[in-house]
Amino acid sequence: MLTQKEIGPAMQRRAILAILAMACAFAAGTAQAASQALIDAAKRDGRITWYTTLLVDEASGPLAAAFEKKYPEIHVEIIRKDGSTHLRNIMDEAKAGAMKADVFDGTTTAAFLMKAGIAEPYKPESARDIPARYKDPDGYWTAQVLYFQTLGYNADLVRPQDAPKTYRDLLDPKWKGKLAWSVEEQLTGGLGFIVNVLDSMGEERGTEYLTTLANQDIARIRTGINGVTLALADKRYAVGVTVDNHHARIADEKGAHVNWVAIAPVLGLSNNIGLIKGAPHPNAARLLIDFNLSIEGQTVLKNGNHIPASEKVEAADPSLKRGFAVNYISPEKGVAYTEKGLAVYRRIFGNP
Repeated sequence: MLTQKEIGPAMQRRAILAILAMACAFAAGTAQAASQALIDAAKRDGRITWYTTLLVDEASGPLAAAFEKKYPEIHVEIIRKDGSTHLRNIMDEAKAGAMKADVFDGTTTAAFLMKAGIAEPYKPESARDIPARYKDPDGYWTAQVLYFQTLGYNADLVRPQDAPKTYRDLLDPKWKGKLAWSVEEQLTGGLGFIVNVLDSMGEERGTEYLTTLANQDIARIRTGINGVTLALADKRYAVGVTVDNHHARIADEKGAHVNWVAIAPVLGLSNNIGLIKGAPHPNAARLLIDFNLSIEGQTVLKNGNHIPASEKVEAADPSLKRGFAVNYISPEKGVAYTEKGLAVYRRIFGNP
């Protein structure tokens, strides 16, 4: 039984707890109302056009299907191309005043669109599970997938113990004419490899290394970084200088015997999603971004052997995401490095 002196403080504590409970309930109700308001507005939009660089079968397609199942009133149109093509198209649409895209993604696309004033900030609640280094503080982009650019090889052509394990190993004369990389003018490929070498080794040592590497007659793949993985799967080349490690896993699960090696430091990039300024269907676009970054959306990506950016969703194979040194390059840093990297590329390897 409470004493006379204890009655006052006890009742005060109960009153404070009751007020806090009501405040939490109010906040939850407000959040739910706001979410429902967005859903209702998105349903009125009725559709979304998503310019994506994600693989259709394993990532963007399953995401769109899961979104449409949850919101059957909203249709998602997927247009999948490489990042540089999407960037040109978005710029052209903005210039013509006839924007078709609602949502974009890519590695450095956001930085270019921000500079041009074509990106719209949006901070979805689901982005709280994405580490700070993987999102723009003002909400212009948020990582939905992580990319780790590693070396890849066909295990039918190269024994695991013989595969290159270091940058120096790639200079071995036995690999001359057996290496391949992507030559698109973006960081997901040979350009990214060059930028990573210059950034991690320093300009003088890095340039010296790349000059020697150029003697290895690296084959040029013009179908994106996944094209390198597919070339390894087809046994056209023994070693891919640039592959995304999750692409190697996807190919290996399909029976292609493609393995990957983390040559430290691994170049870390992210596929970043964002909202187009002046999007024709802005509310549906916000809802799709929110979904893709949610635990539900990130799990869809995990199931497609992509590497979720969320701290709450582990990769299907944790070794894809952890256990090696990473040099992460943000979109803004990537843009700053691209021009310099291209100059080195052209000087040492010729035009991409």
